[in-house]
Amino acid sequence: MNPLFKRYLRDAGPASAAYFASVIAASLLASRLPDGWPRWLAALLPVPSILWMARVEILRLRRRDELRQRIEVEAMTIAFSVSFCVLAMLTFLDLFGGLGLGLPVAALIMAFAWMGAQLWVRARYRYWWSSGAEDES
Repeated sequence: MNPLFKRYLRDAGPASAAYFASVIAASLLASRLPDGWPRWLAALLPVPSILWMARVEILRLRRRDELRQRIEVEAMTIAFSVSFCVLAMLTFLDLFGGLGLGLPVAALIMAFAWMGAQLWVRARYRYWWSSGAEDES
């Protein structure tokens, strides 16, 4: 396995697992709790793991060289722009009764936009995750 990927799994794996578990716990609790503040507290359950994941990503980005930072920032900018536009379009369609998609679709749209932007930017710079920067020719 690629050492960069192995390090990423070591760093981000626990935060990602905590997020996954907290989302499942929050959804199960929210469906069983009465309306009001208990449901709000259940909805806030994933927030600490989201903050943990953000911290892991920021620290990971700070360890990178300038080219890798540029690639990551460019990919995040593209992914944010694309996902925002698509979500705004879906929101307007939902407001006018054209499409009834729920909020969980937003997370999938954002994830696919991020993956697509990563592939796009890495192809542009000819920089692939499966090979380290020292392997580039």
